[in-house]
Amino acid sequence: MIINRTLNLIEFIVILTMSTCIRSQHQSSNQLYQIVTGLKQFHSQLCQFKFENCIQDSSYADQLDTDCNIYSRLRDCFRSLLDDSQCLSAQLKDQYKKAKQNEYQACGVASSYASVRSSSIVHKFRIRDKAPDESASTETKGYECLCIGSQNLGTRKSIVKIKVVRIPLHRVFTLSDNLIQILDSDNLQPIPNLKIKNVLTFGVSNATDQCQGGYVDICVSIKRNKIQIYRLDKLNMNLGYELSVQDSFTSIAMDSYGIIGCSETEYFSYDPSNSNDRRSTGSFNSIFKLDDPNTAACFTNISPGQYLLNGPNVGVTTSLQGMSQRPPIMFVSTPIDFIYSHPYLIVLVRDYIHIYSYLDDQLKQEIPLKFCRTLLTMQQENIKNIIVTNKDNIYLLVPLSIEEQIEQLLNSYRLQEALTLAESSCSSVKQRSTNRLVLSTKKRIAFIEFSAMNVARALSLFDDIHMDFHEILTQIPNFLPINSSWSNIDENNKNQYVQWLNALCDYMTRKSAEFSRQPDYYPALLKAYLLVKTPELIIEFVQSNASYVPVDYCKILIDAQHYNAAAVLYSSHEKHQQAIDIWKKLVSNEYSNDDTFPGVWILAKYILERNIDRSLEFSTAAWLLEQSEEELALKIFTSKHQTESNSDPFSSQRVINLIKTHQTALVTYLEYAVFKLKLETDAIHTMLVNIYLDQILSKSDNEETRSKLQAFIITSNSYRVQTVLHRVNQTNRLQREVALLYGKMNNFEQAFRILVDELQDFEYAENYCITLSHGKSSADRKIVAHVLFKVFLNSLDKYPNEIKAALLSLLCNNEIEFDFVEVLQRLPSHWSLASLSQILLRALRTYSYTQRAAKLESSLIRVQNEQLNIKLSQLKRSNTMINEQRQCKHCLQQFYETSCAVYQDGIQVHVHCAKKYKQN
Repeated sequence: MIINRTLNLIEFIVILTMSTCIRSQHQSSNQLYQIVTGLKQFHSQLCQFKFENCIQDSSYADQLDTDCNIYSRLRDCFRSLLDDSQCLSAQLKDQYKKAKQNEYQACGVASSYASVRSSSIVHKFRIRDKAPDESASTETKGYECLCIGSQNLGTRKSIVKIKVVRIPLHRVFTLSDNLIQILDSDNLQPIPNLKIKNVLTFGVSNATDQCQGGYVDICVSIKRNKIQIYRLDKLNMNLGYELSVQDSFTSIAMDSYGIIGCSETEYFSYDPSNSNDRRSTGSFNSIFKLDDPNTAACFTNISPGQYLLNGPNVGVTTSLQGMSQRPPIMFVSTPIDFIYSHPYLIVLVRDYIHIYSYLDDQLKQEIPLKFCRTLLTMQQENIKNIIVTNKDNIYLLVPLSIEEQIEQLLNSYRLQEALTLAESSCSSVKQRSTNRLVLSTKKRIAFIEFSAMNVARALSLFDDIHMDFHEILTQIPNFLPINSSWSNIDENNKNQYVQWLNALCDYMTRKSAEFSRQPDYYPALLKAYLLVKTPELIIEFVQSNASYVPVDYCKILIDAQHYNAAAVLYSSHEKHQQAIDIWKKLVSNEYSNDDTFPGVWILAKYILERNIDRSLEFSTAAWLLEQSEEELALKIFTSKHQTESNSDPFSSQRVINLIKTHQTALVTYLEYAVFKLKLETDAIHTMLVNIYLDQILSKSDNEETRSKLQAFIITSNSYRVQTVLHRVNQTNRLQREVALLYGKMNNFEQAFRILVDELQDFEYAENYCITLSHGKSSADRKIVAHVLFKVFLNSLDKYPNEIKAALLSLLCNNEIEFDFVEVLQRLPSHWSLASLSQILLRALRTYSYTQRAAKLESSLIRVQNEQLNIKLSQLKRSNTMINEQRQCKHCLQQFYETSCAVYQDGIQVHVHCAKKYKQN
């Protein structure tokens, strides 16, 4: 619907404006009482009271300006009585008509309708809103029309055409008796010397110039088959040029692009841009002819340079060049006349007014109105009203605003029509992207399509108008507030939610560069993911964007059974206790059905990668130990050790007390404490030795552990040797360990005797001698070597061949140092020189090396002494100034004596300070 209501104005109104000027003639008011004296009493006392008030109010004639105002007041009072159904009577109607006739006479308006029909009089009326009345119909009430001026043109025939130009000239153009007269639209006074004779019809250009007082162009069709173009300003009218035509025009119009006109059977156009000679007879071009005599020739302007011409039941859109860019409009009935009011075509047909949409060429509305004659437009503020006349009345068609029309189309789900209507309000395609009405219409359509599950279409519109995702959230039930959990969704509606949320996620992801700066972007996306995405994608999203999601959303994740994602979100916000508690519940199956939980190892990894509260770290490691995850717990215990302070939960003593019931973990931790942390406490070392012994004694074949024990006995200096030796001596299986323990107590002879005499492991004895020599001085190394040498000599009689080979190997080993003078004296005399050749060669090389080294050392010392003596003499010859203002660089005190020490860089210090600094 584009027409809101029709307004029945008054018979034969010729011109309607908003001006307030009025001219009237003074008449006597003596007839006032004669009008109302014959009126009978009213049945209702209220009506009688109102009527008396009318008389009393109108009787103050001497206080009013004119008789016109007197009768206008009386007529208004009678009109109010007629509007009241209780006061309505035929007698009151007659009196109302008489009062109205008297008003017209007093105001200079013809007193009878017959005179109006036969006179060339221009009447000026004011249309104004009427006070609402509940008893009146909203379709025919709402305005009232007051005559505020009239002008007699003085011609013999009636006015056939009238045109008002308000801006910029304030002029009224009238055509009567083939004469154009121009009036002032404010007071209806004729403009002198501005007349055109022999005119058949005329048209006023809609292109005006408001600069320097303004002007307007007017084209007229005269009887001599001529078209004349005049330019009118405030005072003058000048003929611009003249065109010849083949036939007289019955209608003509012009704009800034050119002129279009029609005869009874043919349409013509004139395009100044295509004509070099404006006075040429052939300047007007024929567009097409009407072969059907029943088709009325009429046209209307669609846009500058574009016109709609009436054809046989069709409307043809054409330019001044006769070209058409769109198909014709198919009329339902033969038009009498039509007029264009964007974006509709109002068509006058017999007994009806048809309204077509120029956007889709479809009939949109039909208004019944018999005996329709003419159509014209009236611009009122921003609304273009349509005036329709029949033989008795003039009607005002008030169109709905374009917003109301769009609202109706949207409510009836005619979405494309609504969008096309909104876009038609833009003068160019480029404006559609910024036009408020187009954007709001697209927004409404997008929401309607979204609710109707046409998500693809909705997404396209969202992209077009750059919709903010917050507005989309309002269209999804139960989504807001964002920080709330999803309520139980019916399975029947689950598919709708999936489509909505998938569309929302796609849109928000595509617009992430634009939306990601908003604080609700990631939380909204996460909430949508909970219903449409897999748990793997959800956990990946939380891991990537946890810092943008508030910690409050952990509750939403827990409610949705995404426990691991909630723990990840807690951890990103430094809520370590909550994250660990969730993972503990997942391990203990208190929380279930979360396939994204990687396993119990995530707890250890979490602790190892962060520096959080140490008591929480220790409790987590202890919990892992209870869950039989000894390896993970040990990683935490060993990695988090810092000090041996009693306040440190990861001190070795507290850890050992915790894991002592877990034998494997205990061994691993003790080895780490000894070999990695280098803890030198006798309790830890002794405990580790005892554990090794327990493992060896519990199994008959445990060579790996025994090798570890032997290596530990040799390298460690912190275990209780006597305690270990006492325990080892309780069995005969560990003689080698006994020998190692004697060696640890520096009882080398007893150690080597066990290895040589009891175990007969000569090679091991030699290697053990090398091991014992490590880290000792040359003299100590010789002592160890000579002890083994003596043990070998003492056992020579028991195992002569084996001992001889072991002695030769020992004496030829370059890693072992000997005093070869003593060795050669104690060797058996019966050994041949050939067997001793290698020993003699080594002895000779050793002696030669010792002698040369001694000489070199002596020479170096002598050279160093000479250099120091030279430097000392140089220092003694040099003078060093000392005064009380100088300070020692060490103690920062002044010098109170002449002696001082001078460094190589010239720094002076006290002698006692230099000595003290050197000692430190």
